This record gives sequence, structure tokens and C-alpha cells, in this order.
Amino acid sequence: MKKIFMIFGLMSGSLAVYAQSGKISGKVLNQDGTPAAQVTITLDNAKAETTTDENGMFLIQAEPGSHKLVVHAVGVKARTVGIEVNESGTTTVADIQLGKTQTQLDEVIVGANRQSYTADKTSNSLRLQTPVLEVPQNIQIVTGKVLADQQIISMSDGVIRNVSGANRQEHWGDMYTNISMRGSQIQAFRNGFNVVNSYWGPLTEDMSIVDHIEFVKGPAGFMLANGDPAGLYNVVTKKPTGQTKGEASFVMGSYDLYRASVDLDGKLSKNGKLLYRLNLAGQNKGSFRANEFNDRYTFAPV
Repeated sequence: MKKIFMIFGLMSGSLAVYAQSGKISGKVLNQDGTPAAQVTITLDNAKAETTTDENGMFLIQAEPGSHKLVVHAVGVKARTVGIEVNESGTTTVADIQLGKTQTQLDEVIVGANRQSYTADKTSNSLRLQTPVLEVPQNIQIVTGKVLADQQIISMSDGVIRNVSGANRQEHWGDMYTNISMRGSQIQAFRNGFNVVNSYWGPLTEDMSIVDHIEFVKGPAGFMLANGDPAGLYNVVTKKPTGQTKGEASFVMGSYDLYRASVDLDGKLSKNGKLLYRLNLAGQNKGSFRANEFNDRYTFAPV
């Protein structure tokens, strides 16, 4: 008999404890009266926490007594609501409407290095000391950054796509470079010297030794006397810069292209009066045509 009274007493105690748990429900609205979803509801300094659903409704467990609900979200002003929770059942609070906050965010500064692909001046081989914008001649310069970023490996491999009005007449694959502008073939120069040896044009320059390429449109007799009326292009090769640096690259591409290059730059003497520049490159490349290949090896000490 005693055991029966003990079991009944424990069950009564459990029911009493269960009855002391309450709930708080409510709805959160935006400033315009629409339901506010994903708003955080905090009870008594994070003793309990929940978020509103897509309809702005929330439900949170709470013990009987006085409580404070804090309603907050990003971009709105936090609201604090006092509420008295009963010992049983669900206590419903009036609709809570949010207001915009007047808090200003801290300043955010975004910085970046400007990647410039333009050149202000030409090389000394064109005998011009005037900035390009002030020269009464149409001059376009394909800089070394353009050659590197576009992975151009030879004079016939996409250089002229950076020059308006220029086109290439292909002869024997990648062996010769014959470029036309303004209706006729233009002359090819390297560091100010004419290198055209036949109508087909000069041998294709390997970009491992090229610093930049200058295209002059129209007659350029005031710069270089042995040009053509249509214009010329001048390949400027790499020279020592006085800085100790090096660069190596490996490229793979279509038609079994495998290419490696090394660029070394530095000082041979401590005082910097004796400098050097060494460029090495090796390439194996096939073609879409049978029995055609383009194997190229470059050694250029300066």
C-alpha cells in the first residue's frame, strides 16, 4: 500500500512540474506592416532564443513570471517588450512592429592596384620624345603586360588583334610575319632597324625576347626614313633594367604545344655599371595540317 502512495506522489510531482512550463507566441511586422521573417527573438538576455518564420510568427518556451523579449535584426531598431507568463497555456503578445535604425555603418575602404595596359611614350628607336597623345601620328603600342596576360608567344600569334585596322596574310604557317595596314604591306623593324628580307616579311619574332611592339600608321618618314606609306611596326626587345629578378614559365596548348621560357635580369658588378639580360625559350608545337610543326629555340643574351 505504501508503494502505491509513493508512485502516486511521484506522478503528482511530475504533473506539477510540467504544469509550471509556459509558452510565449506572437507576430513581428515590418515598418510597412508586412510579416518580418528571420527576426531574432531573445528571452531575458539569451536565456532562450528563436527566430520568426516566413509569416512573422514565433513561439518560445518560458517559465511562469515576468520576462523581457528583445526583438532585433540587421538594419532595424531593437524592440524590448515586457510580458507576464502564466503557469499553463500559451501567452500571446500583441503584434510587434519594427522600425528602421538610424545607426550608420563604419566607413569601408576598398583598395586595388590599377592594371594599366597603356604606354605614354614610345621607345628611343622611334626618335620621339613627345608623349603619344601629343604626336600628330596614329601610334598604337602593344605593351609587355598585354603580351604576358594574353600569353602571346610569337608575332603571328594574336598580336594584331590588339591593333585596329591591321591584318596578317599567312605564309608558311608561323614562319613569316606579313602584316598589312591601310591597304598595303607595312615594313618590320627591330629596335629601329629594318629587318624585312623579302616580300614574305621577316621571320616571326619570338615573344620571349620582346618588351613591347609599336605600330605606326601612315607615313613615318620623320621618324624612320625607310618605311612604307601604309606604316610600320617596331619590335622593341628586352634590355637590362638594373634590377635583380627572374621569371620562368611553362605553357601547354592545342596541337601538342609545349613551351618553356626563362627570363633573367640582374647586375654583373656591384656598382651596377655592368648589367645583363638573358632570355631562353624552347617550344614544340604541331599543327592541324599534316607534316607541319613549329619547333622553336631561343637564346638571347644582352
